[in-house]
Amino acid sequence: MKSTETEKQQYARVKELLDISHQRYLAAGGEPKGTHSGLPGEDFLTATEREELVKLMRLLAGTRVIADEVHCQGRVWKVPVLEAKNENLP
Repeated sequence: MKSTETEKQQYARVKELLDISHQRYLAAGGEPKGTHSGLPGEDFLTATEREELVKLMRLLAGTRVIADEVHCQGRVWKVPVLEAKNENLP
């Protein structure tokens, strides 16, 4: 499969965001040969950077979320939609 120039740029941006995250981890006293968990709040990314990274990774992996469906590698499945509970409503 031949990568397009756009895909190459997207992969480069993913690497850049991961490198930023790792540098912040090290600056915060992290183990040089170790890695952080990658969980939100423990990934050393801003919310905007995390959102961009997730979007790029989904795009590059061929995963799309459309309404309440996940589309990936020719398969589609429903995602349960959870309604927010509001105790003030009757």
